[in-house]
Amino acid sequence: MVSSVSVNTNTSWDEFATICTDVLRAKGEVRPIIADARRDRLVVGSGDGPISFIHLLHARPEWDAAPIGARPRVLHRRFWSSIRTDPGATTELVLGSVLPRIRDRAWFSAVRRQAELELGADESAIDEVMLPHTTLNDELAAHLAYELPSSVTEIGADRLAAWGQNFDTLFARAKENLLKLSPLQFEEAAPGVFVSPYHDTLDASRLLLPQLFKDLKVKGKVIAIAPTHDIVFATGEDDVEGLQQMAAWTEEALLEPRAHSAFAFRLVDGEKWEPWLPPKGHAAFPKLKLLALQTTASAYSRQKEILEALLESNGHEILVATLRAFRAPTGDVFTACAWQDGLEALLPQTDRIDFVRPGPENTPSSAKVWSTTFDIARKTLGDLMQPIGDLPERWRVKGFPSDAQLESMATEGKL
Repeated sequence: MVSSVSVNTNTSWDEFATICTDVLRAKGEVRPIIADARRDRLVVGSGDGPISFIHLLHARPEWDAAPIGARPRVLHRRFWSSIRTDPGATTELVLGSVLPRIRDRAWFSAVRRQAELELGADESAIDEVMLPHTTLNDELAAHLAYELPSSVTEIGADRLAAWGQNFDTLFARAKENLLKLSPLQFEEAAPGVFVSPYHDTLDASRLLLPQLFKDLKVKGKVIAIAPTHDIVFATGEDDVEGLQQMAAWTEEALLEPRAHSAFAFRLVDGEKWEPWLPPKGHAAFPKLKLLALQTTASAYSRQKEILEALLESNGHEILVATLRAFRAPTGDVFTACAWQDGLEALLPQTDRIDFVRPGPENTPSSAKVWSTTFDIARKTLGDLMQPIGDLPERWRVKGFPSDAQLESMATEGKL
């Protein structure tokens, strides 16, 4: 089964909350600040004015992992929701310092659900706090930020409106600024395998500059992975040893606290990136597929936590099912989830669905199970499975198939 990586922190939650509060006060924040340990956040403000939420879940391990001298910058970057109330940046300053930031699309989906949890069903209020962004492919999107010596501030719709700027125009300017910061060549760290040389939190964002990759001396089309925001690996799709080396380095990089995405992308026509895996039977296929699965599993885990909190706050009793990963006797890794009779659930999109009918004793040994592929289930049970529109996608299921449907799906959809 795929295991997750845990990060040990040295700073207690209360200590870190106090540090963050002190930093906010030093930055001039005068609103009330309440430490909300249950939701792992600081609540800045009160009902008399605007409220900001400072989430600490990922900030604390990053703080502990950062060198002492770099820790203030970690908090400046993390506290963008507070910085956004500062009107001091001029349009001229922004145009000179605006930069693009790549994130996985699932991050934006999770942020929207988090905003729904905190703001309720007010779509206009949720839209106001969402970051305008552009989609690159099925896995990646990019937004805007401007970088000052001591902070990085994401650019929301409110700032675009205040500056009279169009997102697309400003995004083009951001890529120009990033190109000016990218004069170095990728370093060949192993034969045919190249590594980004910058390590400035913008390495992953340089996927937006395909011209940096087109001239790399690789075998076949360029394949790239950006496992953290600080590093990108690249090799050729026809380089078996290069792909294996890149996969090994990616696995090590994912241990860093600011993991990004372990999906591999292929450069198409020298202009755009598409998610990519080598064919089954390729020496690098098992590792690259497992790495991509770890990214998906992490996104589903983050999504599950938020959805469960949202459903609880709305008084809904709906199971948010867990994505499980298994290794078949052939060595292949596949994903599965369980659909249990009598339970309304939100299922992750997996390779296999296990239909479970509890037995009279309501014990695992007395249950009856039918298994089929996700595609066969969708084809057979369209009305019982409805997508909810999140990324990665989940499917709301009600009711349960008939015995005839279960038997037919189990026969047709063997993995």
